[in-house]
Amino acid sequence: MSLSTEIVPRVIPGLPSREVLAALCHSHESEHFNRHRTRLSHFIYRPPKRRSICSLFKSQRIPEPLALIKFGFHVTLGEARTQIYVFEHLKRDTSPPFRVAEVYDAWEDRSWGFIVMEYIPGITATAIDCPCIAAAIHWLLALPLPDDGKLGPVGGGPMRHCLWRDEEGPTYESVEQMDTHFNNILKFQGLAVNLSADPICFYYDDINFRNFLVAGDQLYVIDFEHTGFAPASLMSYSLANPRAGSNSILPHIKFPKSDNVRGLGRAAYLFFMTSNNRVGWNKPIRF
Repeated sequence: MSLSTEIVPRVIPGLPSREVLAALCHSHESEHFNRHRTRLSHFIYRPPKRRSICSLFKSQRIPEPLALIKFGFHVTLGEARTQIYVFEHLKRDTSPPFRVAEVYDAWEDRSWGFIVMEYIPGITATAIDCPCIAAAIHWLLALPLPDDGKLGPVGGGPMRHCLWRDEEGPTYESVEQMDTHFNNILKFQGLAVNLSADPICFYYDDINFRNFLVAGDQLYVIDFEHTGFAPASLMSYSLANPRAGSNSILPHIKFPKSDNVRGLGRAAYLFFMTSNNRVGWNKPIRF
């Protein structure tokens, strides 16, 4: 049975309109940047305090958060659809090894994307949670390919992965197109990849403690930006090129090594050196 990943706004009492939430995110981000010269990508929405005569004479509790909004130029509908896809599959699992926040709404407005989701109170995972994080990753890697068979995030779109400069690759229509692109880059080096021989699997590229939250006795996976469906060699490449902060997690993750990793690494080097993720797209490159 297929699962719907259509983004249908859910009515949450007390949650304002898209326009109001977007304005709040822009204001919050601008204020933070002016104060700290750093960017934000999340905003916790709390309803405004109710004012009454009694409130003038006693302190009021801070309202509980209604939602978490992830926002910015890097946020896409593909990420939201992927999170929804995982959420729906978890609902079918009688004993899921982790949970994800429910997506309430998502949209894009000019260059920014917004994902409004359930707020999860918790703390960032630590080394003691490594076995649970690994169990979550193993569960994700076994996800079935959506019915449309599209590569990248659920519903298709550019692949977000450390292979590419700025971690955003092209949109590929098929694995054969990926093979052609990478081999056009590698031909002059006497290298080649055979991604067509790989099974297609879910990949989780940004394995890092900050993307896992512990709430009570539950582990939450809270970020799906660098995820999607691709030939298994891309997951092998992620594990062979760990991100900072992932070294204590990786020994717990079991995944087959790929002979394509070396070729992918050489292609990644050229993406960075040429500042062009489409180099070799139409024909072999020559130096």
